[in-house]
Amino acid sequence: MNKSAPLKGSHVLITRGKSQAASIVEKVESYGGNACVVPLIDFILPDNIDQLNHYIRHIHEYDWLILTSQNGVDYFFRLLEEQAPVKLPRIAVIGSKTEEYLMSRGLSTDFVPLHFVAEAFVAEFIPMLKQDSRVLIAKGNLARTVIADKIREAGAQCQEMIIYQTVLPKASEPKLAELLTKGRLNIVTFTSSSTVHHFMKIVNKHDLQASLEKIVFACIGPIALKTAESYGLSVAVSPKVYTAEAMIDSLADYMTRQYTN
Repeated sequence: MNKSAPLKGSHVLITRGKSQAASIVEKVESYGGNACVVPLIDFILPDNIDQLNHYIRHIHEYDWLILTSQNGVDYFFRLLEEQAPVKLPRIAVIGSKTEEYLMSRGLSTDFVPLHFVAEAFVAEFIPMLKQDSRVLIAKGNLARTVIADKIREAGAQCQEMIIYQTVLPKASEPKLAELLTKGRLNIVTFTSSSTVHHFMKIVNKHDLQASLEKIVFACIGPIALKTAESYGLSVAVSPKVYTAEAMIDSLADYMTRQYTN
């Protein structure tokens, strides 16, 4: 085995949305792997645009804005750009990539947790709140309610704003079914629980469970890992740092150990 190319000969499924797949494809290819991009998530604006615009117009009334993902940043700015200039509250984000994406928009963050999951976020964030603090969370329709629940339990006010919906791209189903049917995948990477749900929806619909037996599964973090395991998948890789790049680095290390043992 070529130690500088531990993924050589492996076909790695990239399930991330097409607009965010480039960096993970580059990482896979840097280790010699063949990246197979089949987006299992896409995002659209919800129907309640008038309500969302109301939140944006009144955002100056909040003390904090929480953005939970890069998509949250993207869709928030889509809405913001349609409005007259407003004064933004302090901004908290989950994850270094979300922070970087926000900074690329010309804004800085006021709070980033040490660990990029909701439970760690609230443990570090709540001590910064006052009893009368008002918090607005911009998130997707499938995001958990852990942050809002804990903030309210702490006595602060918290409103959730669903600014995008997660959907399964129609063209991806036949493409993934074909890859699995013909046994063309060696590794599957999951970057969210939604990618796991949509992957298994296709697997079960087409009775492709047997095709999963020899596949190595990698998850970006503990939430996706828990979702994958709930379907009975045996996950080999889940990095301590919850980023796509760290997942591929951990995957490369895992494959190296497999070949050397």
